[in-house]
Formats: sequence, structure tokens, C-alpha cells
Amino acid sequence: MREIQQALELLSTYLQGVWLRRRYIIITAWLVCPVGWFYVYKMPPTYEASARLYVESSTFLEPILRGLTINTSQRDEINLMARTLLSRTNLQKIARQADLDLQTKTDQEFEALIDRLLKDIKVSGTSRENIYSISYTNPQPQVALKVVQETLNTFMENRIGSNRADSQAAQEFLDREIADYERRLAEAEHRLSEFKQQRMNVLPGSETNYYTQLAAEKQRLETAQLELSEMETRLAAARGQLSGINPADGSSSNITTQYDERIRQLQTQLDSALIRFTDNHPDVLEIRRLLDSLVKQRENELAALAKAGNANSGSGFVATQNSLYHELQLNVARLETEVASTRVRVGAFQRRVTELEGRLNLIPEIEAEFSGLNRDYNVTRSKYEALLARREAAELARRADASEQDVQFKIIEPPRVPFEPSGPNRRVLYSVVLLIGIGAGIGMAFLRSLISPVLSRASQLATISNYPVFGVISHTRKAQILRQVRMHFVYFSALSLLLLSLYIVLMSNDIIFGRSAELLLRVVR
Repeated sequence: MREIQQALELLSTYLQGVWLRRRYIIITAWLVCPVGWFYVYKMPPTYEASARLYVESSTFLEPILRGLTINTSQRDEINLMARTLLSRTNLQKIARQADLDLQTKTDQEFEALIDRLLKDIKVSGTSRENIYSISYTNPQPQVALKVVQETLNTFMENRIGSNRADSQAAQEFLDREIADYERRLAEAEHRLSEFKQQRMNVLPGSETNYYTQLAAEKQRLETAQLELSEMETRLAAARGQLSGINPADGSSSNITTQYDERIRQLQTQLDSALIRFTDNHPDVLEIRRLLDSLVKQRENELAALAKAGNANSGSGFVATQNSLYHELQLNVARLETEVASTRVRVGAFQRRVTELEGRLNLIPEIEAEFSGLNRDYNVTRSKYEALLARREAAELARRADASEQDVQFKIIEPPRVPFEPSGPNRRVLYSVVLLIGIGAGIGMAFLRSLISPVLSRASQLATISNYPVFGVISHTRKAQILRQVRMHFVYFSALSLLLLSLYIVLMSNDIIFGRSAELLLRVVR
């Protein structure tokens, strides 16, 4: 509670100090207010021209051409154009088209004019509805109207011009890139063709790779070697049969029987089976069983012929033996021919395998080079085809843009200037100047009271000096001081009333003559 009482006493002391220094309030107010009122009175009236524009970024063709043409975000592009509308290039264009440049004589004045336009032209809007407002304030209503109109025209012309410029630039860029990729594609095709002409004879056929063909050639070589072994075995057996027959010998061992041919066939089969299988293989055992059975039957038949004795003539046996010998000779000659042919094939296969194995270190390099050429060619061709598709899409978009603009401008409110000036609001400014003057005076009085305080109570002296106050003595010239205080109050009141009267006169003048000026302006228009 004591703190509140102390705070109230301090506030009372400050107020009393300001009141005692009230002459500073009136002096400061009379210095500030007339100057400010005169400045406000001399301010020319300003007129604000404005316009509202709606930008429609979607058309009937948009859903039809979606996915077929190249389309950017129209909303973002329009927002960017609205933000860059007040660039210095556009402002210079607006100033020249509105004939504002005629008011300037030097480059510095023209740059100052551009700075004022940048500050005074207001562009506001909502990106969701695409509604934009353009406003400009100027003492001359016709100038304000013309600036807003030129700003609106610049906004719309920049969009149309940017569309055409972007379309032309995109077309030129695509044409340059397509020509470049076409040249690179021709070079890649030429390199690939030269490689095929020079190196493809080293590589295996186009249907199989190197390793597949090497495996196939080795398989052929193994098959041919196996056939050669079989032929050589059969040739050795035929030569053994031929060496065992004497054309002039009539012994029973050289007599031809009905079992000889079958025995030779089984012997040949046995030799072939022994090349592929072991002695315990079922096929080998079966052939040997049949061969032993035929040999026993042949021996039985020869034994029967031997018992016949002299009933048979020796010349018949010789003829039979000569016929068998001749047949064996033919068989040996045929087998020798087949063996020679098979050896030729084995040699050819062996040379082919040796040649392919000799290319083992060269083939990967050639295949890698061939794969690189193919990769470069495929990449270049894919880029070339993609650029062709993009150019077709751009051409389709250009034709669609020519048939119907993708952005439509609709003027909601055309540029207009109201009959009443938009500013300055002198009544508010007169009041603000009065408040500033009074506030500055109170501040000066408070500052003066702090610098040179006046003691009006004993408690103030005790607070300042930290000494106890035992009593208070009245001033001896109290009546004179009171008269002086009353006189100062009269002066303060008179000057305050005069200042307030001047304020009322200015407000009345603005209310009466300002409206008359507006009516006169309407008549003139």
C-alpha cells in the first residue's frame, strides 16, 4: 500500500512540475502547430485511379490437350508476372507511354520519377482467385488514370509477348538440339558401320557369341575324333581279316560260311562298344555272347563240311576264297577312305578351335568396343527421338495457343478516377499536428521540470536532501506570487484558446471549401 502511495505522490509531483512549466507547452505548441498546419494546408489534393483485372488460367482445350502438349503452371507464371510488373524496365515503359517523361529534363530527374512510380503504383491480388488490383495516386486525375491504364496494358502485353517469345525460343532451341543430335546420330551410325566392316569378321556370327561358338567347335572336334577312332578300329579289324586269307589256300579256315558276315558285323559292334563302354557293360556282354554263339555255329558248319571229304572239289573252295578276299579288299579300301575323310574333318575342326582360342584375349576388347558403340548409338537415338516428340508436342501446343489463348484477361473494373480526391485527409492531419504540438510541449515541460525541479511540498525536500524537515515557513510575498500565477494562467488560457480557434478555423475551411472545390471539379468535368 505504501508503494502505491509513493507512486501516486511521484505522479502528482511530475504533473505539478509539468503544470508549473506550462509555458513551455504553449510555446512549443505554437512553434510546431502553425508550421505543421501550413504544410498540411499547402499539400495538393491527390486522386487515386484504380482498376481490377481477372486472369483466367484454364481453358476448354486444357483437359483435351493434357499429356499431349508441353504445359507449364500458368498460375505460378501469372503470379511471377504480377510480382515483376513493377520492374524498372516496365516502369520506364509506363512512364514514356503516359508522357511522364516530358516532365523531366535530365536523366537524374527521370530516375527519380521511376523511383516515385515504384513507390506509388500499387499492385495487389489474390493468387487463389487470380484477381489483381492496380492503383496509382497523383495530384492530376488524368495522369493517374493514364498511368493505371498503361500499367494494365503492360501487364496484358507482357503475357502475350512472353508467350510468343517463349514459344519462339523453345522452337529455336529444339531445332538446334535436334540438328545437333541428328549430326551426332549420323556420326554414331558411321562409326558403327565402319566397325562392322573392319572388325565384325573377327567376331563370331551375329546369332551366337564367341564363347558359344568355341564350345560348339570343341564339341564338333570331340565328335569327329570319336568317329575317327571308330573308323581306325574298324579298319584295323578289316586289315586283320584280309591278312588272314590266302587266295590260293584251300584250307577250311578260309572257307566262307553263312555266319561270316554276321560275325564281322558283331565284331564291328563290339569294337564300337568297347570304345564307349567297359568290358562289364551289359551291351558288351550281350554282343560277346552272340559272337561266341555264331563262332560255335560256324565251327560246327566247317566240321560238317570237313566230314563231307572229297565229295567237294578244291576249285570250288578256291573260287569262294577268291571272292571273299576281293570283298575284304573293297571293305578295307572303303574304310581307308572314310578314315582319311574323317581325319580331314578332325584337322579342320582342330584348326578352327585353335583359331578361336587364339582370339581369346582379343574378343573381349572387340566386344567391349562394339557394346560401347551400340550404347552410344542407342543413347543418341533415344535422345533424338525424344527431342522429335517434344518438338511435335511444342508445335501442337503452339497451334492450340494460336487457336485459343491459354490465359484469358477479363477486366472487372476498368481504370477510373473518383470525383472526390483520395487525399490528403487534411482533417486528420490537422488533428495529428495539434496532438504532436501538444505532446511535444508536454515533453518539453516535463524535461524542464526534471532539469530544474520546483519544490511544492516538504516531502519533496526530504526526498531530495535525505534530511528531516521540522517545519514549513510561508513566503512573505504570497499575494504578489498569486497574482503572477493568475496572470500566467490567463496568458496560457488565451494562447491555448487562440491555438484551438486556429485549429477550428482550419477544420471548418477544409469542410466548407474542400467540398466546394469537389463540387466545382464535378462541374468542370
